[in-house]
Amino acid sequence: MTDSAVPLVNISRRGVLAGLGIGAGGLLLGGPSALLAATGESPASFGPMLSIAPDGLITLVVPSSEMGQGTQEALARIVAEELDCDFAKVTVLLPWADPAFSNPAARRQLTANSMSVTGYYATLRNLGAGARAMLVQAAAARLAVPVEGLTVSKGQITGGPKMLSFADVAAEAAKLPVPAKPSLKDPANFTVIGGKTPRKDLHAKVTGTATFGIDVAEPDMLIAALVLAPHPEASFTAKGLEDARKLPGVVATAQVAGGVAILADRFWRAHKAAQTVSLDVTASPIAGLSDESLRAGLQSAFDAVEPAAFPNLDLGAFPPKMGWADKAKVTEALAGTARKFEAAYAVPHLAHATMEPICCAARVDGTGLLIRGPLQDPALSREMGARLTGLPLEKVRVEVTFLGGGFGRKWGTDFVGIAVQAAQAAPGRLVKTVWTREQDFAMDQFRPAFAVRSVAALDDAGRPTAIHSRIAGESINAYHKKVPLPGFEKLADANSAAQLVYGAYAVPQKLIEYHKTDLTVPVGFWRSVTMSQNAFFAESFVDELAFAAGQDQLAFRLAMLESQPRIRAVLEKAAAMIGWKPRKPGMGKGKGRGIAFSYADNSFCAIAAEVTVKGKTLKIDRIASAFDCGLAIDPVSTEGQISGGIVFGLQAALWGEVHFADGRPTAENFGDYRMPLLADVPPIDIALIPGGTRPGPVGEASTPVVAPALCNAIADAGAARIRALPIARSFEI
Repeated sequence: MTDSAVPLVNISRRGVLAGLGIGAGGLLLGGPSALLAATGESPASFGPMLSIAPDGLITLVVPSSEMGQGTQEALARIVAEELDCDFAKVTVLLPWADPAFSNPAARRQLTANSMSVTGYYATLRNLGAGARAMLVQAAAARLAVPVEGLTVSKGQITGGPKMLSFADVAAEAAKLPVPAKPSLKDPANFTVIGGKTPRKDLHAKVTGTATFGIDVAEPDMLIAALVLAPHPEASFTAKGLEDARKLPGVVATAQVAGGVAILADRFWRAHKAAQTVSLDVTASPIAGLSDESLRAGLQSAFDAVEPAAFPNLDLGAFPPKMGWADKAKVTEALAGTARKFEAAYAVPHLAHATMEPICCAARVDGTGLLIRGPLQDPALSREMGARLTGLPLEKVRVEVTFLGGGFGRKWGTDFVGIAVQAAQAAPGRLVKTVWTREQDFAMDQFRPAFAVRSVAALDDAGRPTAIHSRIAGESINAYHKKVPLPGFEKLADANSAAQLVYGAYAVPQKLIEYHKTDLTVPVGFWRSVTMSQNAFFAESFVDELAFAAGQDQLAFRLAMLESQPRIRAVLEKAAAMIGWKPRKPGMGKGKGRGIAFSYADNSFCAIAAEVTVKGKTLKIDRIASAFDCGLAIDPVSTEGQISGGIVFGLQAALWGEVHFADGRPTAENFGDYRMPLLADVPPIDIALIPGGTRPGPVGEASTPVVAPALCNAIADAGAARIRALPIARSFEI
């Protein structure tokens, strides 16, 4: 094993207890002082995240969850850059729930919204720079030389002919006062940030030593299998529990949210026992639900539900600037135009379909509650555990494993609560609750289905003068009972309505309205959240306006983006990557090219696609993406996230659809929810465009752009415009 391939170490129970002690001081945000304050754990401990061992090994507890997106690598690079250490000597640990690890952007510890790097960037730079300053000060005292006469490089402190390592002075340095404003590097001098070396978690994942949630094990552990109703709030009577308790290996049964758990010494015994139990469902919020009733509910909402407005957002600033539309002016512009264009769109419910099935382990004993699993929100998981057991928060500890995919599903805590309830039936023993793939699909918190109606006015030159888009669908916030902030009670749910009309486009009048629809389907956050549907709606409609105006789709967009140089740059680059040449749209004669983009604060992603259409057969020839996230902390992982996000978006665009019949989802496994195979993935080219000295979001940027780029290309090939996903409804793929 080489130094550059140090495996990840999983937090021990002792380490978690130490971590809870570290965090007892309260919420630690912002500057370095709180993160560097001595903890008393060891003389070389530089706060709750960072320590330096006598052998020179540098250990960093990375505060965010790692689900393949590479945040552990990126956050470690940020600290190592400012610390000026040898990056090969840095090892990373998985986190536990602790207020000390709160993301400054979210003010709590969670991994979501592509904000791990952006949220922790300033704090971790200060952490590394502050520790470096303390080490240099200790070295100056040891060598009896001025601090100004010392230089630092790769963990070595040099003053003339004399040299000390970080390990030599770490013990003294950890006792020094924390600098309030440590000196930060000029980004032009970065060497670790932007570097290309193997990821820290690569060795463990390749050798199978990494611990995912499904891998959690300890002697005498029990496995809980589930019998679940079609909805977590369904009423039911369980039958067959007495017989199940008599089966070999079965230790206990427990009622959990939406069903019952069967606890046994092995999974197969628990699973077979669960198959003998049935639930007589007496009431379910989705009783009788079907594809037809869902579609009818969405469409009727446009007339039956009073719309809530959503502001036009300028995401070129952070926090985004908000401006409210003048509905009277929008209505006037639409009524007075001679050129009006209207279109209606729809997207279905989507499953998360993570490769690792839902699972979580828990133990309740005399010392408190332990929760261990693949969690995106350890802070909320800890709070839920305290609430369910009645224990004080300090008696609940949460350990985060690797996640075998998250995509927003493991931001939910429903499966955590079920694991805690199951564990309460066997005090003193660790109980790992494992969902079957069928239960994972049936009890998912789906990306909501949405319907949209858009109308625009065009002037004589074909430029839009007004766009009014209305969206109907479920509110994720409402399903999860999130209370709006005071003063925002009438504001449309941003998870449904934001960016339905892109604020970046220079259209004089823009109006977004949301018709909140209660379809009673469990819904949750899905990779790219609001953009997962609204990039398709917004960029499909703009493309149709280009068709209506008879103008090249790229040129049509660029004309409305004169004040958006970074968006223009990614669009022009993606177009150049497929050899885009201006022409009237729809003239491809079986060969089409399409383009689309999405954006957020300091993150701009464009995708250009080429397709071949022959009758009902569709072939995706190639996909090119240009991406600007400002400063790319880890370019290799950034490219991987963009290409991986494209594949994820490809599945949703081509086949993603959850059907409902008789009050339940019909998908039971991957045979009912097709995933892309290697042969389904076209050539993908990625170009990273430097955009500044501040990092932007990466993990969700490309996923939502795939569907509009493909559908725009299909229309350009001369085929009928696709306004309802998935594409497989219209083509053989």
